[in-house]
Amino acid sequence: MTREQKLRNFILDAYPSLRQFAKEADIPYSTLMTLLSRDIGGASFDVVLKICKKLNIDPYSL
Repeated sequence: MTREQKLRNFILDAYPSLRQFAKEADIPYSTLMTLLSRDIGGASFDVVLKICKKLNIDPYSL
């Protein structure tokens, strides 16, 4: 399982949709979708931290 798949699963386990999570995490939906469809390694560190903080997960768990 890729990091992006793990992150998608974490989000969907905690929220009804990716759009809802993006809204509540104050992240543009398009940014979240780009991050999940490409490579999380190319994402802004601030965005990754914001996502992990909202999900209460350690960034290293990805």
